[in-house]
Amino acid sequence: MAAICLIILLSVLALNVTATKEFATPTTCDACRSADMVWCYHDDMCYPHGSGTDRLPFACPGTDLCASNENCACTSCDDKSCQMKIPNAASCDDGSACDVAGQYCPPSATGATAPNGDCCTDGKWIVGVCGAPAPKPVEQVHLALGLNAGEMNVAYVTYDLDHGNSVSFWQKGGHSTTAVVQSDHRNLDNSGKRITRMATMANLTRGVMYEYQVSGLNQTFHFTFRRARATNDPDRHIIFGDMGSSHAFSLCSNCTATSTTCDVNTCAKSKPNTGLISEIETADMFLHVGDFAYNFDSDGGAVGDQFMRNIEQVAAYIPYMVSHGNHEDTPNNLAHFVERFRNMPTNSIPSNFVTLAGVGKNNLYYSWDAGLVHYIALSTELWFGVTDLKTDRKTQLAWLEQDLIKANANRQNVPWVIAHGHRDIYCTTGDDNDCDTPGDAGTVRKDLEPLFFKYGLDLWINGHEHSYERTFPLYNGSSDRSNVNPKATIYIVTGAAGSQEMHEGFDKDPPSWSAFRSNTFGYSRALVHNHTHLQWQQVQTDPTLFPDSDYGRIIDDVMIVQNKHGPFNISEAPKGTAWPRGDSTANRTHDHFAPLLGLEDDGTNKSTCTLIREFKNKYGEAAYAKKEDDLLKYINDNVGGHTVWEDVRDSGSSTGSWFKWKGGHA
Repeated sequence: MAAICLIILLSVLALNVTATKEFATPTTCDACRSADMVWCYHDDMCYPHGSGTDRLPFACPGTDLCASNENCACTSCDDKSCQMKIPNAASCDDGSACDVAGQYCPPSATGATAPNGDCCTDGKWIVGVCGAPAPKPVEQVHLALGLNAGEMNVAYVTYDLDHGNSVSFWQKGGHSTTAVVQSDHRNLDNSGKRITRMATMANLTRGVMYEYQVSGLNQTFHFTFRRARATNDPDRHIIFGDMGSSHAFSLCSNCTATSTTCDVNTCAKSKPNTGLISEIETADMFLHVGDFAYNFDSDGGAVGDQFMRNIEQVAAYIPYMVSHGNHEDTPNNLAHFVERFRNMPTNSIPSNFVTLAGVGKNNLYYSWDAGLVHYIALSTELWFGVTDLKTDRKTQLAWLEQDLIKANANRQNVPWVIAHGHRDIYCTTGDDNDCDTPGDAGTVRKDLEPLFFKYGLDLWINGHEHSYERTFPLYNGSSDRSNVNPKATIYIVTGAAGSQEMHEGFDKDPPSWSAFRSNTFGYSRALVHNHTHLQWQQVQTDPTLFPDSDYGRIIDDVMIVQNKHGPFNISEAPKGTAWPRGDSTANRTHDHFAPLLGLEDDGTNKSTCTLIREFKNKYGEAAYAKKEDDLLKYINDNVGGHTVWEDVRDSGSSTGSWFKWKGGHA
């Protein structure tokens, strides 16, 4: 154990801080404190105060590292900020390692369970896995629409090559057929050890219910292949982004912030009429627009495995389509994304993508038809450094234009064209780099908006912001008020399904092109009625302030009517403002931050943006940062103890900030 302290001391020396041992023999914490020094419980030695040693995660209570046991503000061994009080511990000197939620546990407590259900394992609090059952031989089953007509792909995980070697499927009450499992099973062992496999169920008939079973798993699943709808029954596409293993509030109302487990026992068997679970019987497709699990590779891949177990209760019955998010950018997480979702109907060029797991399918961008909609999945991460040296932003743009040309040629049959990715093209959260021009949104917009306009893209959908926002028809910053025969693309942000990164308050009035926005948790529905009418809804699933009766409430509902699908005309492009500039009409923003922050209206129905502005002007940024600290404490006390801000700035405020998330991802 002394080696651990030595490693940290070497880091201190690298920072030109002197850290010579004062005592040559082991001593006590009290003796160190009496000598005005810092005690390391690994070797019972004392070390001088300094910019390095004061940040060690094992100082005595009462030193300037931990002024009070009720307000621990420790730092982990790798110098990442730790802002949570240690669960079920006396002080910050009990820990030797820090997990992503900023919690410590002493190695001597391995196997102990914290009050919030976490498990202390090898010096780390592991979220929600203490006493978890051993994995099944086959698990994490999920469907995707196939590349060719009459196909459904099923992917799953095994832990050896003796299971999952075949998939049998049959019409309900009919004879069984065996699907061929692809021989190129993938060893995804860059964080944890598992084998990803997939099979294609072919020659399926539209509107028929099929049952299927993966060998080695004593469980039968079912799906209806491309439901045949009645005349007045729309296709139902359920769309959302940024959903974690914990805080998955949109999955069902039983999901919590204190555990990563939100599986079939938590939801489908207990709360079948809430959240995404309630959509299973009527949905045609789920679409998750990036940022999964938080993160796939966390805790040796255990968090990613639990996320896939959680979604199995919907994804084994309804196609679960995806696009690539920034939380899947790191080498480990990118490998997890490419291999776990290898069942996507990839038609990209190049067709392969190389990760740490080897040569896999290129599912960073691809397209497919779902009823009357042609969907195009794009990777916005290719603008921000993700590449395998063959696939990059330019290859995606070249492929995209050809795909849009083909989609336009088929609009008589499939009239609606919708593209989706993870990062924003237009958004209004705070004034951080996500929504800025020429920030991240401006970078992506520069390449994509001209193509969208040229080929008449109906909708762009993304996540990334942990909020919801819908624009009016919008081109080059100008907008039209009407959603009847839009003259430009409509942009939608739906990244509020629920994760450990709390959404921000809106501290600026909505721009003229913003039709509606909300910073409550929720998911979206696209109800495709026919060739000309598409209804868009936002469903609220927020447990932070609202009564249980508000879970599942529709907070945005709009009909988009397009009688002239096809390329937009530059002479008819929006040139004005849908709302007057500077308009702060309160009902354009559904924002519950005012009561959460304790900002009181004077009875004139001011928007939250106005209240935040007035508070900052009167009391200053530091006072507002304190308000946000109090809000985060409230969330952690009442919702769960692993919540952090989506964005954090040096002053402590989460609004108007640049990003500084643990791990380096937005």
